[in-house]
Amino acid sequence: MSITNKHLIHKRRRRKHYRAKTIWYLFCAGLIIFGSYYLVHQPWIAFGHIVVEGGQAINVSEVKRVDDIAEPVNLFNISRSKLENVLRNDLRVEKVSTAYAWPNILKVYITERKPAIYVECAYDGFAKVGYNGCVLEVTKGIKDASAPFVSGRKIGNVYNGDIIKDEEIWAVVKFLGKLDKSITSQIAEISIDNNDKIKIYLLSGVPILLGSSGELAGKINTFIIICNELKTKKINADYIDLTYSKPYVKLKQQS
Repeated sequence: MSITNKHLIHKRRRRKHYRAKTIWYLFCAGLIIFGSYYLVHQPWIAFGHIVVEGGQAINVSEVKRVDDIAEPVNLFNISRSKLENVLRNDLRVEKVSTAYAWPNILKVYITERKPAIYVECAYDGFAKVGYNGCVLEVTKGIKDASAPFVSGRKIGNVYNGDIIKDEEIWAVVKFLGKLDKSITSQIAEISIDNNDKIKIYLLSGVPILLGSSGELAGKINTFIIICNELKTKKINADYIDLTYSKPYVKLKQQS
């Protein structure tokens, strides 16, 4: 056998050996990757924490419940897109986003829908209605003072997710939606009488007469000015009537 043939045979053997060695390394690497993937996705491996920012009604426990996140938390088993979609379907959530933070934290940023009003509904219940007219929650009582109560009107049998159809209630919700939090926080109750006339009671005890629901849109700026003046000036008013072209202030009689 010539020297050239021996060299070719040796070269082929080296190539086969190198190919077999490469295949073996790839197999081992694949086995390690698969094993690591399998290992880190086991439910008994605790790797991470969840932090909720911006939410009040929705806390960490609530986030875990809605997406069936088991304890201890394994971030490898959580799909951010799935979690966001689940939370977006919650009536209380307006916006949601997620992000990872070092070293092992999943942050959930939530913007909750703000309630505009409480209004009585069927079966002695109370509906919490958002600024989009959607019923956020139906309860047996008013749980907090996060929104004013609308008296003198019932909206019938409603469920979570329903859109209210009462025109007067809708007008009140739209009116409140044009006001800043500094103004709405001053409102204690909104009354609608049998003639559909609307009256707003401030926390200070001063009632403000606004007229019918069709007139509300034109009273927004005047209402804001009156509320701001009541905060800065000591006006001993019995009531304030905005149904006229110019506001009428009925002062309390001095005893």
